[in-house]
Amino acid sequence: MGTPPFTIVLDPFWQNVYLTVRAIFVVFNVAFFAGFVYAFIKALEYRPKYYLHPPKPAKRVLTLQDTFLRERWEAAAKRFAGGGMDAMRVAIIEADAIADTALKELDLPGEHMADRLERLSEEEIRSLGRIWRAHRVRNNLVHSPDYELTHDEASRTFEDYKAFLEELQIIGE
Repeated sequence: MGTPPFTIVLDPFWQNVYLTVRAIFVVFNVAFFAGFVYAFIKALEYRPKYYLHPPKPAKRVLTLQDTFLRERWEAAAKRFAGGGMDAMRVAIIEADAIADTALKELDLPGEHMADRLERLSEEEIRSLGRIWRAHRVRNNLVHSPDYELTHDEASRTFEDYKAFLEELQIIGE
């Protein structure tokens, strides 16, 4: 048989350099792979949860506070529907107070309603933009005596409060 057609004979110095560089690359490859596995595991925490059969939501327990808020809402709705522009203003202010009480019931910290609303996100509450708009109208009513409220704006504002309270299941749809 004979000798292989091509052989490389390295000086011992270059052979040590080759083995050292090779060891360094092996260490880098192992570290890179470990970092990739770590990043992959961490990324799994942030992926959306998909269910073949979504879990059923727990039944909501009706409390005395919910009944009280529902009665307050019905009184505000009657006032809104039956009165003039002044009654609508008072009904909007009352609806804001009901929404704030509901936020407090959710144990959201904050000195004012705006502080509690800032702790929510659109993912949690779909009607968050609407409740912010309604709360701004309420602030204009309370803090700006010359604020002119139109009938359409009053109706939209009251509907915004209604949508928010329905989403929180304080009032029925």
